[in-house]
Amino acid sequence: MESLRSKASSRRGPKPAGKLNKPNKSVRKSRIDDKIKRRMSTRYATISAPTPTDPSFPSIPTIPLGIRRDGLEVVSEKDEIVQQEAPSKEDIRDAENRLLDVDDFDPDAYLKLKLANSTEAELRSLQSSLQDSKDEVAADLQRNVFKNYAQFVFISKEIALLENEMMELKESLAEWKSMPSVLHIEESASVSDRRRNVRSSVADLRVLYANQMQNLHTQVEGSAKYVPTTPGRHVVAEMDGILALNAATYKPISSVLFVLLDDAVLVARKRRRRNASESDKLVADRCWPLNEMLVLDTKDTATLINVFKVKHGKETHVYRTEAAAVKKNLLAQFRQVAEELAAKKRKEREGEHERRKSLWAGGGHGLGAAGDVPPMPDWMSDLAQQAGMRDSGKEGAEEDVRWIGEFADDLNVAIGLREWDKAVGLVEQGQAKIPTLPLLAGKLTPLTALLTSSLLQALSYPHNHKEMVKKLISLLLRLDAGAAARTTFLAARTETVHRLVRMIRFDGHIGMYISDLAITIFTVIKHTADWFLASFKENEVASSFIEWARSLIEHFAEMFRIQVFSTDVEQSVVDEALSITHNQSHKLLEEFGLDFRFILDTLLVSQPAD
Repeated sequence: MESLRSKASSRRGPKPAGKLNKPNKSVRKSRIDDKIKRRMSTRYATISAPTPTDPSFPSIPTIPLGIRRDGLEVVSEKDEIVQQEAPSKEDIRDAENRLLDVDDFDPDAYLKLKLANSTEAELRSLQSSLQDSKDEVAADLQRNVFKNYAQFVFISKEIALLENEMMELKESLAEWKSMPSVLHIEESASVSDRRRNVRSSVADLRVLYANQMQNLHTQVEGSAKYVPTTPGRHVVAEMDGILALNAATYKPISSVLFVLLDDAVLVARKRRRRNASESDKLVADRCWPLNEMLVLDTKDTATLINVFKVKHGKETHVYRTEAAAVKKNLLAQFRQVAEELAAKKRKEREGEHERRKSLWAGGGHGLGAAGDVPPMPDWMSDLAQQAGMRDSGKEGAEEDVRWIGEFADDLNVAIGLREWDKAVGLVEQGQAKIPTLPLLAGKLTPLTALLTSSLLQALSYPHNHKEMVKKLISLLLRLDAGAAARTTFLAARTETVHRLVRMIRFDGHIGMYISDLAITIFTVIKHTADWFLASFKENEVASSFIEWARSLIEHFAEMFRIQVFSTDVEQSVVDEALSITHNQSHKLLEEFGLDFRFILDTLLVSQPAD
């Protein structure tokens, strides 16, 4: 196909030679001049975009395969070169992050390098990239913290447990180191002498324990009544300088001495001198068996530090030590001696079960030989299996003790995690098993008291909503703590009223203040009545709510008299306040069945009758 250029040149024809044409020039030069002139004088046609349906334009020929492949390879190579020459923003950011992640990163050198020949746009880009890197690091750090939070908590608990175990190990090592002197064994004695002394160590311990109890009875007046001398009873530790506090006001009462025995705790106080010649004397104040008492550690506050509580039955005693280490040591010794006493009691029970088993099998004198005992009939064996009776008394006792321990652990965990439904269900299950497992009562009673106090504390929270209040009260009713639930609930609502009343602002307009005061108090009474009747179904307990509502109405009337009935208040203002009060009472109370008009009419006067 001929080109348009050749067609245009063929139409014009050959240009005649002018006068300036010199035929004596060389052939090569003339050809170059002709080509230049022809190129300069050539005109190009303007080609418009052809329509797809125009038949005058021929179709574009296809590119040969060889040429197409070479062209594509050239284009792809150029693209790769362009991509290599112009890296993306992600590559630049990755390079910047690698540069910032170096261990020996020097910020001054980095800034000098970046700011040496930078324009304003490059500085802004650098600032943006650094801010993005900072945000990414903060987000990554937050994700790591959230991801490893559970591990942090678990490790902190493990560290606390290890610290307690190390303290106990240290105390055990100190006791072991002092054992030779306690048992009157010389350090330089030979192995044979030590073995000989070991044989008589039991007798020595009995003598030592007897001497300890005798010294205790001599030093502490009245201690023989609480802790008489019995085989095996001995003094484990003595702690002096502990302050006894008032359980209500936390004010110091007196300094006491704690005497920790292997099965009890004796508290002795110093008796005041009657005259100058008389010396101080320790007098036994109280004594608690270790298996009947509960020691609670109290968190330190701004005003109270190193405080712990001792609960025995319904009594609560509060004490304070001089240093935190003394309290920690005392609590650790309490726990250790209580565990040793529990293990001792468990072994005694197992021995008793074994003795009864041997008597039943014919080992005793009263039942004769084993062959004299007739075999149990099949129908009695079936009934025994259905009733859950076991053949081995020892195995049954071990299973009972193990079940009681697991039950107490589950109940403790449920109380700690505030799983109230599960905890109350476990208490009910334990109460049903007490007739068959009498040992469970010792564990269940303090745990039930702890669960009840935790539920009452949750109920006293002032921001509880209606459904939460109904749920907590229903759980307390299942624990036979309805009276405490009513008292706690109404006390919490009283605190809510006082808090809301303190938030009311007085801007000088008496009518507006009385309106806000009436709306606040009457609305709380209405909501409390709704919650109370939805939680307590018995009509007999409604009297406690009526007494509570009457106290709030009296509180409102007292504040009303203070603001309204004064010498500088006009009668129109008094009438307006009375009208507002009666309107709010009708709207918020009387329409819901709570009519306190007779109380308001009696109290909303300048001088109410007594």
